[in-house]
Order: sequence, then structure tokens, then C-alpha cells
Amino acid sequence: MVVTFRRHRSADGVTGLQPGGGLIKPETAPKSVSTVSRDFIQKQSPAQNPLQLVQLLPGVVVGSADPFGVTGGTISLRGLDQSEMAMTWEGAPATDVGVYTIDTSEFASNEDLEDMTVQQGSSNLDTPTINGSGGLLSFRDRDPSRKMGGLVTLGYGSFNYHREFVRFDTGEIGHSGVRAYVSYANQQDDAWRGPGHDTIWNMDWKAVKEWGDDNRVTFVGAYRDSIENTWPSTTMADWQTYGRDFTWDRHYVLGPEGQNYWRLNRNPYDNLLLSAPSHVTLTDRWKLDVTPYFWHGYGNSGAGAFINNTNGNFLGTEAVTQPLDLPYARPAGDGTTDAMTLMAFQNDQYRGGFTAKTDYRINSHHDVYLGWWFDYANDHDSVILSPVTFSGRPVNIFGETDNIKLANGQLLAYQNISTITTVDALFAGDRATYLGGKLTVDAGLKVAMVNRNGTNMLPGPQYKVVLNDFQPLPALSARYQFSREHQIFASVSTNFRSPATPTLYDAYYGHGISVRGTTNLKDEYSISEEIGYRYNGPLLVASATYFHYNFTNRQIQSVIPGTNGAETVDLNAGGQTSDGVSLEAGTRPFRHFRPYVSGQYLHATIDNNIAGLPTSGRTAVRSPRWTGALGIDWDNGTVFWNYSIRYVSRQYSTFMNDEYIPGYYDMNASVGARLPGYGPMKSPTIQVNFINLTNNNYLSGVQSVTTNAVTTHGVQGTAPDYLIAPGLAVVATAKAGF
Repeated sequence: MVVTFRRHRSADGVTGLQPGGGLIKPETAPKSVSTVSRDFIQKQSPAQNPLQLVQLLPGVVVGSADPFGVTGGTISLRGLDQSEMAMTWEGAPATDVGVYTIDTSEFASNEDLEDMTVQQGSSNLDTPTINGSGGLLSFRDRDPSRKMGGLVTLGYGSFNYHREFVRFDTGEIGHSGVRAYVSYANQQDDAWRGPGHDTIWNMDWKAVKEWGDDNRVTFVGAYRDSIENTWPSTTMADWQTYGRDFTWDRHYVLGPEGQNYWRLNRNPYDNLLLSAPSHVTLTDRWKLDVTPYFWHGYGNSGAGAFINNTNGNFLGTEAVTQPLDLPYARPAGDGTTDAMTLMAFQNDQYRGGFTAKTDYRINSHHDVYLGWWFDYANDHDSVILSPVTFSGRPVNIFGETDNIKLANGQLLAYQNISTITTVDALFAGDRATYLGGKLTVDAGLKVAMVNRNGTNMLPGPQYKVVLNDFQPLPALSARYQFSREHQIFASVSTNFRSPATPTLYDAYYGHGISVRGTTNLKDEYSISEEIGYRYNGPLLVASATYFHYNFTNRQIQSVIPGTNGAETVDLNAGGQTSDGVSLEAGTRPFRHFRPYVSGQYLHATIDNNIAGLPTSGRTAVRSPRWTGALGIDWDNGTVFWNYSIRYVSRQYSTFMNDEYIPGYYDMNASVGARLPGYGPMKSPTIQVNFINLTNNNYLSGVQSVTTNAVTTHGVQGTAPDYLIAPGLAVVATAKAGF
């Protein structure tokens, strides 16, 4: 069969050539990998975050809370949650080093994304991570164009959504080999349910210098400023009683009930990430890769706190005996005063480091590599109070001015911790090729050393906190290429997850210590095996993988209710065994069609009893037995449309399996046209995206898990929390190059 393809002329980088409409591509890694490219990304709503862009891939389960991708939502791979996933952006780690949160919307605009790669099994030896036991999510920005030009997009849609984006490419500057771009995006929208709105602007930039034979230096950055909505924690009882109407209050009341006012429950955050990946060919045998990076994040998740100036106030374990000076207070009737305050769960984190890797080709059969990852992070977390006016407006949305203090001038705080985390990881390996390059075997070892040195600045029995980790992580993988079309691969990998920062500290949620911190937690450790087959034909690209996991000290991250997602806790789920099969397939263009299909069967069980409950043999939380997706893309170069549907079966939210979210389906679609250029406009394009096409009403994800929802065996039941899926949204986008 001879298939001839012709690249589309487009302003946004859509080629019309990628298999499966951009949802699959030929892979060569000796482990399961799936990639989403620009052909798919640019046909989705520009507002959707990267998590939503990978939700059709095998093994990926994404829970969304809003249609515009502003709130990060949840993601799991093969039943492993986001705190067990490594994430990198342009080679730099892009997760919070303390609690491993993922918020991909903090980085590049979708117009600037080149591709996103999901590695479902485990991270690599050279991945800069201490929580990669559940896989790897990595994404790259597009390279600057070699010619001067740019792109403009304008979007309008449901819930007063509007978004503007502009990018300028310099082209090659003189004959220097340097090219660059800078982009700016601004988005505003109303909450899709209840009161509230989001305001976001961000800038991306990238510069590339190339010279000689395979030499390249890149400088890439992203800055984002946002004030976002949050959503109240939703239990199953809340969902069954109120459905989508369970949200924040639209009107303010001065009293305890005013804590649910929407203006008090918001999430302002500023974020800067810089990375400079470099690749240098030193000799024809010797190559060097170095990626320095820097990250700074500052902001909070807010909540209302109605307090009395005299009664019930504590600083750590010490009762506050002198009255507080509370602005905007009202008499309480007993000689004291009450006031509403903004309780800001603040995070201020600086993180920097580098990865360095050198490859040396010994002979025609062996390439050896050696590397070092160093990371230093300074993370300050606090929960502080600031004034709220009589109308319910915080004096400062960041909660950083006029903070409530004690009579002696000391800051009133419910949390005040500072943690310095230092990571050193050394790795080495040998990549051997035989049989004329058909067989490739890669064996290596990574040694990771983690030090957390923390200070709890609240009065109480705990002051200094120290945690030291040391983990040797061997890995072995192989790939055999029978022919251009047929390939098999197999891998055995080890990985770990160091305990998250909040588990180390005493937590004060009432009078005294309500949660005792510990440094005796053991690392989560995983051994994963995979064996798979890939086919890369003239029309069809496909892969199938069998996988098996063994976990010890499985750590499951759960959100603490009442903190708007700002505070998490790790639950030790003991041992876990997982087996499954995943597959995906897509075609190259055939009569302008490029269909894609993916699916997974997962059997994940808890291996032991937990917290005195008979949990052994029960299904692991967030582990749907069946997932599947179908995508259809049709594009003749002028008119295009695509459609997708995904299905996720039942997900348990407790270790006892006594509560779950039912299986659900979700549909999305888009339609558009590329118009003839006019004047300076190149390939003007109009597209309309339909999110949750059928307005399906369902719970999209498990936000917090518990041991049991129903009281049993003398253990009190606790209700898990869930995400409510966004309803139907329609977004129209016009774009044009220049």
C-alpha cells in the first residue's frame, strides 16, 4: 500500500499528518509511552489545561472541576494519583517538592505547546523527581519559527468566557543562529456554577541558539498571575441532595454562615518557571546535556474564618489570653467582639537546581552515560488571618497585609512551617545495541538522597524536623525491532516516593495538636514490569502493553476537608498489587479521517489490612476496572471536525470499598474552517468547541479518600470528597497568523 500525505497550511501548526488526529505517534522507548501532538492540541479549546488534553490516552483518568481548565483537577495513571507522578516541563521538575501537587495550567499557553508525553509505567533514571513511582508526564513548548511572524487568537464562550492571545516570533536574528518568541494571554470567565469569576494572564517565551553538528542551547520561561475560583468539598450526601447547586453563597452575611461567601474562597497565585536545556556535541563520541532551572510560586487558597477576639484562640498549643484587635468587628453580646477574617493557606516556594548528563560511545555496541541531579528548595507554608470588610471583601486577596496579631505583636497563625529540601541523585547506565541495531538493552542505576530540614515556628513540643532518605533504584529495559513495522519491548523499573512535607509536622486544627507529625514514615517503593508490542505501518500505528506493579508502603494523598484543597495528608495504604493491559491505535490520514481508540483493563488490590479494618483483597481507590476512549478527526485542509468520547468505570473512594463514584462517560467535539488569507492575515481559522457535549451530570473524580465511609468494626466512618464535572460549555475561537 502506498499512502501519500500532504501537509495542511495552518497558522497554528496543525499539519493534518499526525496519526490518530495527533493522539498517537510511533514510539521507540523500551517502555509504554503515549504522546499528544499539536494536531490534537490546537483543535481543542485554548482554555483547556494540559491534563484535559491527555485524558483520552490509555490508563489516564482525569477529573475536571471546570470547563476552562483553570482549576487543576485530578489525574491518575493506572490507578496511581498525581502525587505519585513526576512532571517535567522543558526538562525541569514542575511539581511542588513538598506536597507534589500538579497544576499544569500554571505553565505554557496551549498555543505554545508542542507536545505532551505520558509515560504510564515509571519515570526514567534521569528524570528529576522524588515521586515518580506512578509514571511521568512531560511537555515541551514549540520552537521559535525560523521566519518572523506571529499568531493572534480571540475566544468567546459560555459563562462570559473571553480570552486573548498574541505571539511574536523574531525569526532568525541576523545570521546569529538565534531565534525567539514571546507570547501573552489574558483570560476571564465566570464560575460555571454559582457565583465567582477567574482572572488570569500569563507570558511565555523561548529562545533557541543552534550551531555546528547537533549543538543547541535553549532558554524558556513562563510567568502566570491568576485569581481563581475554588469549589467546596462535596460529599456523596451533598451531591445526592444538591447536585450541581452545591456551591458557595452568592450573598454575604456577617456571621459564621458567611464563611461560605464566594469572595472568601478564592485562590490567588503567581508562578515563574525558567529552564535552559542545552545539548552540546563535544566530540563524535562524547555528548553533554545540562538543564539548569528555577521556580518560584507564591499564593494561597483562601477560606473564611469567623472568630471571637477573646474566646477559643490558640497559637500552637498555647491559649491566647489577651484579646485580639479585630478590624470590622461587631459586638458579640458578652463584652467581646466577633469578626470575619480571611484565612489564607499561604505557600511561598523557591526552587532551583540542574540536571547534568554525559553520554560516551565506547564502541559500536556500547554507549555509557553518567549524570547528576541537584535540587534545592526553600518552602514556607503558613495559615494566617487578615481583615474582611463589612461587605465581605478581603482587604487583600493574598492575605498579606494588616494580618491579625496578638497583643504583643506576634502573628496569629494556625500553621507556620519552613522546610528546606535538598536532593542529590546520581545515575549511570549502559545502552547496548546488537544484531545490527535491532536489539537495544539499557541497564542502569540511580541513587537518590533526600534531606528535608524543617522548622515548626508555632509553640508546642515540635521545633526541628529532619528527614533523610536514601534509595537505590535499578532499572533494566530492552527493545527488539523486527522490522520497520514491528517492535517488542520489556522493562523492569524501580521507583519511590518520599513522604510529603505535611506528614512531618504537627497540625493544629483545633485546641492543641490534632494531627501528630512523624519522620518515621517509610518511602513508597514500587517495582513495575512491562512487556509490550508496537506496530508502525503505512496506515495504522498501534501498541499493546501488559503491566504489573508491586508496591510497599503505598502512600495515597488526600485533601483535608475545609481547606479548599490547600492542605493534604498522606494515608499509608500498605502493600498493593496491580495488573493490567492497555492498548491504543490510530490511523494516518485515510479519506481525511484519522480515528483513534484506547483502552485499559486494571486489576488493583490492597495486600493487607489497614487501620484495623479488613481491607486486604479489596480494590484500590481511584482504580477503575475499565477505561476507554474513542476519537475521530476529519480534516480536508479547509474544513475540519473532531469528536471524542471516553468512559471510566466505577472508582472506589474508601479502602473498605463502601463508597464509590459510578462509572461515567464524557463527550467533546469541535468544528472549524480555515479561510483564505487576506492582507497580512495568514490562514485565518474559526473553530467552535463543545465541552461535555451532552451536558452529562456526574462526579468526575475523587478528591479525598478515607479508610471507610460507613462505621464498621468499631471504626468511625468518614465521608470522602469528590469533584463535580463541569456542564456543557461552548467556546468559539478565531485565530490568524501574521
